[in-house]
Amino acid sequence: QPDGGRGHRRGDRGEAVKGWFYKHRFQLSLALVLALASALRFHRLGFKSLWYDEAWSVTLALKGLREAWHEMGGQIYPPLHQLLLHFWVSAFGPSEASARSLSAVFGVMVVWAVNRVVRRMAGPGTALMAALLVAVGPFHVEFSQEARGYTLLVLLSLLSFDFLLQWFERKRWTAGLGYVLATGLALYAHPYALLIPAAQAMVWAFHITERRRAWRPELAWWALLTAGVLLVFVPILPVFLRAAEGVSRDFWIQRPGLADIWQTVRAFAGQSRWTLMSMGVTVALGLAALLIYEGEHRFRAKVYLAWWWLPILVAFAFSSLAFSVYQAKYLIFASIPLYILTAEGISRLEHRWLKAAALALVLASNIQPLAAYYRKPKIEEWRGLAEHIKEKAGRNDLILVYEENDYDDMTRPLDYYLADTSRVRAIGGVSDVKSARAGGRNIWLVVTHVGEPDSVALIRKR
Repeated sequence: QPDGGRGHRRGDRGEAVKGWFYKHRFQLSLALVLALASALRFHRLGFKSLWYDEAWSVTLALKGLREAWHEMGGQIYPPLHQLLLHFWVSAFGPSEASARSLSAVFGVMVVWAVNRVVRRMAGPGTALMAALLVAVGPFHVEFSQEARGYTLLVLLSLLSFDFLLQWFERKRWTAGLGYVLATGLALYAHPYALLIPAAQAMVWAFHITERRRAWRPELAWWALLTAGVLLVFVPILPVFLRAAEGVSRDFWIQRPGLADIWQTVRAFAGQSRWTLMSMGVTVALGLAALLIYEGEHRFRAKVYLAWWWLPILVAFAFSSLAFSVYQAKYLIFASIPLYILTAEGISRLEHRWLKAAALALVLASNIQPLAAYYRKPKIEEWRGLAEHIKEKAGRNDLILVYEENDYDDMTRPLDYYLADTSRVRAIGGVSDVKSARAGGRNIWLVVTHVGEPDSVALIRKR
């Protein structure tokens, strides 16, 4: 019997729903990627102990702003993340999970920002793939679970590149202002952010040459925006220079060798041989496919290479010739082009099934390093040490923490985990042990981050 057209209307509604899902497929897919990124970054967030750097940040965040600002004045690390963490723990508490959740939030925002930047350069499909790769990347998951400012640095660097690309498209004042603020705030997040405008100077040169722009007006605009970034950085510049002078005299990082560059790339790929191999093949494919064309494709390839390699090489050269500050984690913002180029390479494959297989291979190669990280993170077990001391130490026992450098302040983790820190003292040599033993009390010696084992042996002997 006739149904009065109800079947036809149901068919129309079904087609409308399908059409809506198809129209919003990239937005819905991005939402799933962000959900996955959130799950990986918030999973077991409070499982591991705070390590020294995290404890330094959290204990400082628990102090008053005036006292915290005074202490930050002697540090090489700018204050932005520390100030944000102060308000964050005031609102959500100082537990390990709460303190790290700020970095986790920034880590999820990094995935969103990757999609935004790559969509502007290479289209929505490649952008979604790049965001997915960053979402599951062990390197980014690990530092999204650390109460330090690395994910904030990556987020601001991505916003800086996004506003720069907007400026290249249309020279609107909103894009220029956004670029100045994002890049300037990145300088307040970490000293290595100085390498971001350096890499972008090369990007600007490629914008002129590959896109055939008139160089005089472009050079003038570059100078103006760069001056704006420096103007934002000026208020903290004297403090930064004083701290840099102190670091140049006495810092713990060894001078890098060529092997450290390779280790940096391995770290970016999550320390997995299979991930490095699969990403290496697709990166080579992506670069080759982009470089064979002139204009926009070659411009993209050169942007990725400048963004990826200039920070690494400049940091390596500076640490080799001046004083060493080379660490792969400081260069975390330079890891993003590796993931983008991997997505570019996969998107260049002709057949859909081949793209799916290549993406699945890269994603599967991250499972083992992620599982290993969650199962047994390589981190200092200060929480376990504090529990051991509380259980075993007598009421009058002294806890001596050996500090090799004046700026180390190695008592910070115990300040966080022990309710009573009156028995905790920092020592710098044998004389401090002698004075401590004058009271006839038992002594617990805590040693970590030591570069001179002979000093520790002498202290143990005393």
